[in-house]
Amino acid sequence: MTDGMSQDISTPVTRVRSVPDLLGIVPHLLGFHPEESLVMIVIAQGRVVLTARTGLADVGPDCHLELMIDRMLLRWPGALLWLVGYCDDERDAWTLLHRAQRHLGDALAGDLVCVCDGRYRVGNRFGAQYPHDPGATTTAAEATLHGLQARHSRADLARGLRADPGQADLVEGAWMDGFSRFAELPEDQRADELLLTLRRGLAHPDRLDLTDLAWLGILVTDPDARDRAVLSLTNAAADGWVAVWTRVVRASPYGGQVQPLALLALAAWAAGEGALQSVCLEELDVLGVRPGLYRLLDDLNAGMVPPSEWPLIRRRLEELLEK
Repeated sequence: MTDGMSQDISTPVTRVRSVPDLLGIVPHLLGFHPEESLVMIVIAQGRVVLTARTGLADVGPDCHLELMIDRMLLRWPGALLWLVGYCDDERDAWTLLHRAQRHLGDALAGDLVCVCDGRYRVGNRFGAQYPHDPGATTTAAEATLHGLQARHSRADLARGLRADPGQADLVEGAWMDGFSRFAELPEDQRADELLLTLRRGLAHPDRLDLTDLAWLGILVTDPDARDRAVLSLTNAAADGWVAVWTRVVRASPYGGQVQPLALLALAAWAAGEGALQSVCLEELDVLGVRPGLYRLLDDLNAGMVPPSEWPLIRRRLEELLEK
């Protein structure tokens, strides 16, 4: 699965002037420090429009890498791609980097870069090695000031969605109480109740307690309520949604995370956090359940659709639901 993060091209976080600058910003664009990965940064009109990461093993088979590159260039005609490999074995990474270089031709931006064991090389695997310390760069400092996180690893994203085992009994009790309340709530009031509770949570996230989080998790199991919530999402509110639905997922018992995970994945995509979106889809795969939003989310990921397309997609969804 590919992780992608679209940057707002009208407000660049920082300016990249060198390879260390590039390596300093990559973890912040992705949200974590990549390992065994190929990172592709799409540049259009001098701005970053997409930072995508895929596992080295995922693009090793014939044509997988080339198809991914073609999708990017089809979506952003005339764009340039900057390529960085992260690996434990340089030979495999350089093989993929040179494959990508041959396929890109004039669409390659800058020299190939490969990071391995705390050092990096530029151009090819026989070049000089340089120390790799992304946290010491100006670009990393500026990205941090702009609020872009760089977690230690991608696995940290998944761990951030796991419930606290010490609260299992409290979570179960909150959900049992919530189900009793849900059964007494007329069906035609559930959507309004979800939107009202969500708006309160977005306005005052610090006031959401375990009862509120369980109530949101239960309300979103109602199909009409879920659809109304989806249609209420805006790009401007996406960061707030990520914060709220992450807490809901963490406050859900096993099996109860399905719909909250789907809402979180959608919000993550709308917020430009492609890696979190991918992790949510992987968590749904682990649960063995693919809710209605799954196909849309998977298509957005595979198609590398930027969050700026959400208003158009939302209008189309509204039209479909009205039929």
